[in-house]
Amino acid sequence: MTLRDILRFLIIACIFITPFIALIVSSSMFFPFITGKNFTFRILVEVMLGAWLLLMFIDATYRPKFSWILGAAGIFLAVITVADFTGANPFRSFWSNYERMEGLVTHIHLFLFFIIAGSVIVSEQLWNWFWRTYLVASLIVAMNAFSQLAGKSAIHQGSTRLDATLGNATYLAIYALFNIFIAMFLYARSDKKSGFAWLYPVVAVVNLVVLYYTQTRGSLLGLVGGGLLAFLLVAFFDKNHPKLKKYAIGGTVGLIALVGLFVAFRHSAFIQTTPTLERMASISLSDNTTKSRFMIWQMSWEGFKEHPLLGWGQENFLYVFSKHYNPGMWAQEPWFDRSHDVFFDWLIAGGALGLLAYLSLFGTVLYYLWFAQSGKTHFSVLERAILTGMLAGYFIHNIFVFDNLTSYLIFFAVLAYVHTLGTPTPTVAASTQSKDKKGEVFETGDVMIAAVVIAALTFGMIYFVNIRNINANTALINAIQPDGVMIDDGKGGKKIALEDLMDQSLIGTGEAREQLLQITVEMLDPRVPAQVRQQFYDVTEAQLEQELARDGENLRTQSFAATFYARFGQYEKATQHFQKAIELSPTRQSTYIDFAMMYVGLERYADAEVNAKKAFELDPTYPDARVAYATTLIHQKKFAEGETVMLPLKGTANYYNPRIINAYGMTEQYAKILELVNEKIAGGAGEARDYFSLAASYAGLGKKTEALAAVAKAVSLDANLKTQGDQITAQIQKL
Repeated sequence: MTLRDILRFLIIACIFITPFIALIVSSSMFFPFITGKNFTFRILVEVMLGAWLLLMFIDATYRPKFSWILGAAGIFLAVITVADFTGANPFRSFWSNYERMEGLVTHIHLFLFFIIAGSVIVSEQLWNWFWRTYLVASLIVAMNAFSQLAGKSAIHQGSTRLDATLGNATYLAIYALFNIFIAMFLYARSDKKSGFAWLYPVVAVVNLVVLYYTQTRGSLLGLVGGGLLAFLLVAFFDKNHPKLKKYAIGGTVGLIALVGLFVAFRHSAFIQTTPTLERMASISLSDNTTKSRFMIWQMSWEGFKEHPLLGWGQENFLYVFSKHYNPGMWAQEPWFDRSHDVFFDWLIAGGALGLLAYLSLFGTVLYYLWFAQSGKTHFSVLERAILTGMLAGYFIHNIFVFDNLTSYLIFFAVLAYVHTLGTPTPTVAASTQSKDKKGEVFETGDVMIAAVVIAALTFGMIYFVNIRNINANTALINAIQPDGVMIDDGKGGKKIALEDLMDQSLIGTGEAREQLLQITVEMLDPRVPAQVRQQFYDVTEAQLEQELARDGENLRTQSFAATFYARFGQYEKATQHFQKAIELSPTRQSTYIDFAMMYVGLERYADAEVNAKKAFELDPTYPDARVAYATTLIHQKKFAEGETVMLPLKGTANYYNPRIINAYGMTEQYAKILELVNEKIAGGAGEARDYFSLAASYAGLGKKTEALAAVAKAVSLDANLKTQGDQITAQIQKL
C-alpha cells in the first residue's frame, strides 16, 4: 500500500465518519448536543486537511478542480470573512460560543470539508456508499427517537416533540427531511431487481415518522413543498417515461387534494386532538409564534438597513435585537441571537453581499443539475427532481428557523457531490520511476519534510482550535456543579474554579462569566460565610468589568451587570448600568421594570414610577409592566390610580401579584389585602403562603385570633411551612 493510498484511505475514512456525528451527545460537556458534534467535526476536517495537503503534494490529480459551485462557496466564505472582521464583534463572529458553535471557524471547516470531499470522492459508487452511510446513521438516530416516543428515553427539549440525539426538535426535523429525500434519490438510482432496493423507501418512511413526531411546522411545510415541486418537475419535464409522468401527475393532484382537505377540516376534532396536525392547523397570522417571527424579521430588516452591504458580522444579532427591540416581544423569550430565518440571518451577518453569496450556493447546484450535466454522471429527470425537491424543502424550512451543523453538513456534502459533476474525474498518476539513486533520495526527502511540516501544523491546529477549548468546556461544566464550584488553590486555601477559565480568551469566556454571575448571586444566601461571599463578589466584579471593557455595547452584559450590582447593594453602579442598558435598548420593558423595582427597594417611589410608567406605556398589554406601574403608584398611596391600572387584570393570577400585596402591606392597607387574598382563595387559586398574608393583615388590624387561625391553616396545607409558621405565631402573640 503506497503512501498515496494510505492518505486517500485516511481522508475517505474521515469523510465516512461525518454522518455519525449526529449520534454524538457529550454529556460531560457544556451544551452536550452542540459541542461534542462540532469539535468532532472540526478535528476530522483538520485531519483530512493535513492528509489532503500531503496527498496533493505527491499527486496533483487530487488538487481541486474548478466548478461554479466551488466558485460560489469560495466567494461566500470570502464575503462572510470580510463581514466578520469588519463587524460589531470580530471575536464572537470568528469563534461563536458553546451554545451555537457556528461563526467563521465553522464555515471555514465546512468549506474545507466541501472542497476535500469534492476532490477525493470522485466516483459515483463511492458517493452512493457515502449516502448509504448517512441513511444508516439516520436509522440509529430514529431508534433513539422511537425510544423517546415509547416513553423509554427522555425528551430533552419540551415534553412531546422528539429530538433524539440532536437535542432540538427542529434540528432533528431537518435532518430527517434530508434523509427522506436522500433515500428516495438512491431508490431512483438503484437497480430495482437487486432485491435490496426496497430498503430505501423503508428508510424514507422511518425518517418520515420521525419528522412527523418532531411536530416542526417549517420542516413539514418543506416536505410538502419539496415533494410537490419534485412531482411537478417530473410531470412537466420527463418525456421518456410516460408511466412515471402519470404517477407524478397523480402525486401532484393527490398532494394538492390532501392539503386542501387538511385546510377544509382543520377545525375538526380529529385534527384538533392530534398534536402534530393541531400545530399545523394553528398556523395563522394571529398565532403567537407567527407574530413573533414577523416582529423579529422587522427588527432584522431595520438592522440590515443600517449596514446593508456587509451586515454586522456573524453572531451579532443581539445588537440588532437590542437596538430595534419591538415592545410586543414581551411574551417571547427574553433574548434572541438569531432572526429565526436563515435569509434574514445572512442579511444581518453578511448584508446583501452575504445573502447573495449564500443564495448562489443553491443557484449553482441547480445550474449543474439542470443545465450543465457532464457525461461522467448523468441524472435522470426523476433524480434531478428529487434533489431539487430536497433543496426546496431545505429552503422552505430555513424561512422559519436557523441552521445547525447537522443540516449544514448534509448541505455541503450535496454541494460536493454535485460539484463532481462539473469537474473531470482525476486519474491516479502512475508511480514515477527514479532514473538514479540520488533523484530517488531527493524525492523521498521532499515528501518526508512535507509530511513532518504538515503533521506539525495539523497537530498544532487541532490543539489550538479544539483541544484547549474542549478542556475549557469540560472544566466549565465541572465548575458549575455544586461540589466543583471551589477548588484547592495549591496554597492551602480555596479558589473559585471558574477563575482559571475566564482569562484565556477561549470560545466560552462570555458564557463562563455569565455562569459566575449566577453562582455569585446565589452566594447571597446568609448561610454562606461572609468571606466566601466577598471572594465571589471580588472575582465576579473583576471579570464583569473585563467583559464590559471587551464588549460594553452588549445589552445582555449590561443588564446582568445592573442586576448584579443591585443585588449586592451597589446602587450607584447598578444605576449606571441600567441607564446604559436603556440607552442600548430604549424600547425593552424589562430593563425599566428591574430599574423601577430597585428604586422601590430604596423607597424612591417617584423614580420607580417614572421607569415603570415608561415600561407600561411601551405596551399596556404586558402584565408585568402593568403590575410594576401599579406597584409604584400604591407605594405612593395613589390607590385609585393603582386600582385603575390593575383593573384589566382582574380575574387573572397577575391581579393578585405578590408585588401588589406587598405594596398594600407597606402602606397598611390591610383590608385591601384581605379582600384580594380571600378573593384569590375563593377562586381556587389560593396557596398555603397566602394564609400568611391573611395572618399579617389580621394582625395589622388587631385581630389576633383570626391571624393565628390563618397561620394554622397555612401550616396544615403545607407542613414545610411549620418553622416559619411558628416564628409568625410568636410574633403575633407578642402584639
